[in-house]
Amino acid sequence: MQLTRRHALRLTGCAGVAAGLAACSPAPSRTASTGDSVAMQLGWIKNVQFAGEYLAIENGHYAAAGLTVDLLAGGAAGTSTEAGIDTGKVWVGTSTPQKVAAAIEQGVPVRVIGATLATSPACITSPESAPLRTPKDLVGKRVGVADHNLPTFEALLVANGVDPSAVKVIPVQFDPSPLVNGEVDAWSGFTTNEPVSLRAKGFPTYSFLYGDFGLRMCAQVFVVSEQTLSADRGRCKAFLTAEIKGWKDALADPDRGVALTVSKYGADQKLDTAHQRALLDATLPLIQTPDTLRDGLFTLSPSLIADTVTSLGRTGSGVTAAELFDTSVLSEVYAENPALR
Repeated sequence: MQLTRRHALRLTGCAGVAAGLAACSPAPSRTASTGDSVAMQLGWIKNVQFAGEYLAIENGHYAAAGLTVDLLAGGAAGTSTEAGIDTGKVWVGTSTPQKVAAAIEQGVPVRVIGATLATSPACITSPESAPLRTPKDLVGKRVGVADHNLPTFEALLVANGVDPSAVKVIPVQFDPSPLVNGEVDAWSGFTTNEPVSLRAKGFPTYSFLYGDFGLRMCAQVFVVSEQTLSADRGRCKAFLTAEIKGWKDALADPDRGVALTVSKYGADQKLDTAHQRALLDATLPLIQTPDTLRDGLFTLSPSLIADTVTSLGRTGSGVTAAELFDTSVLSEVYAENPALR
């Protein structure tokens, strides 16, 4: 499967962002920071999936690292991490390997330096009363798929010997009501999202991960520019150190992470405490895996890097591991401070 321009635009999230990425030349990282203050673009709205960042602020970990971090909410048009870095509006951000790879192929000099989620939550969800357990079970079924996720969904099918034309794709947005209403038989989403919200509404589901069927990838990756890696390495290390401590705090005290989300950082969204706790409960096992327990949070094992690049290749991406990842900064952080593991 070749990466067509249409697929590239889907992977970046919107055509306007992709055009901006292609048109802008790299801007100095100093425009995204002033003194010890840096801008961080979040990959989504300020919900509990960024509890580690909130705790890094509240528990003084950024301050101890000599940083003041301005968290910028994502989720709206024009909030792409890659575009923000490319134009100098942000210094660091979180994103997905798909979006970073697409940006790199468009000439944007960015790298992944670690991953919050060692396991992607991408999944196929179906009603518990009529579970679809493998990609082959999707043959002849109606599956709700957001447009930007279509290349990855098609890659899942092809990787498992399923002709994409044998599955009826129904374009959807974010609301999984079509699954509840019987308008679709399955839903392409995330274990940290739709199954959580549907279970809270009394609709039990069954999910299987993309990663268990040939599309293993990391997720919620940290992204910086190549220039930052070379010219601002010390601050990269300080930032990652603070992030590790913040997420360790979230793992140790998830209730506080939830409380900060609901009462402060996501207060304008009127978030539900129980729902946010359920979302975090679904997220934490993707952060703390056997590999990260051994090597440290955010680390990327050689097998995970290889699988991520292979999975991206199934979507048509030609990006290499060396083009996408730079794990040297995180390796130095743990070498210099083994107690962080």
